[in-house]
Amino acid sequence: MIGILLTILVAALVYALCGALGLPAIVGLIAAILVILSGFPTGVYGRRGNRL
Repeated sequence: MIGILLTILVAALVYALCGALGLPAIVGLIAAILVILSGFPTGVYGRRGNRL
């Protein structure tokens, strides 16, 4: 839960930073979406696959 909240906070900061730099809103939105996609915990950390 904390990981999701931190990811959303960082995405909002990235969007605000892109706006402060004068970039178009779509660039900030895409950057925020990429941060969200890369930051969400997958839930499979530490699990072992079917390795032989």
